[in-house]
Amino acid sequence: MAQVLALGDCNMSGDIKFKANAYAERFSEQIGKSLTNVGYTMSTTREMLYFFKDHYGEDCEIVLIQYGLVDSWKTFRYAPYVLYYPDNPLRKICRKLVKKYKKIAKSLKLNDLLGVESVVPLEEYQENIEKVILSVRTGIVILIDTVPNHQRFRNDEIVKYNHVLDKLAEQYEHCYKLDIYDLFLEHMDRYYLDETHINEAGYAMISEKLTLLYRNIYKENG
Repeated sequence: MAQVLALGDCNMSGDIKFKANAYAERFSEQIGKSLTNVGYTMSTTREMLYFFKDHYGEDCEIVLIQYGLVDSWKTFRYAPYVLYYPDNPLRKICRKLVKKYKKIAKSLKLNDLLGVESVVPLEEYQENIEKVILSVRTGIVILIDTVPNHQRFRNDEIVKYNHVLDKLAEQYEHCYKLDIYDLFLEHMDRYYLDETHINEAGYAMISEKLTLLYRNIYKENG
């Protein structure tokens, strides 16, 4: 098992241009630690619980967590959720059917009539991350902001989910928070490949901030 375990969505795994060169890889290289990056596109903290179970080991010293982009997304209240991991052919079929179901519901204006909710409700999001924090037997957990989206209507929800990370970092001594939301918000024209995905400058900035945070933690703990 690696010394650093990175759990997250598409911005943890990196766009195809940054496979094996996203910020988790750069951070691990800078501090001289081995890495397992299980960032996975479209994933939520529900998938995180399975990734953690499958990849966390006694040698792990640092767990990085960045989820919220998909968790916070508003969708039709009565749409079922189908996991992306662990995956199988049946789940792939089910996801396609759910996608069609959501599209029909939207076209019939059922979203307006019956309501929407986040893919992973805020309370469940906190519970899922807290389960991982409590399961880390040695080492530290670093929670990382979800960055703002260029679809600005999404950002109020993203902020709420980031605030959960603040609360958890305050609550647990071995848990820390990397604040990057405001930096990305101030430089929306600099750090993105598109509406959602982080570019080279963004990854360089995050890895630098993450390395600095880790070194400060290391100094504090002797």
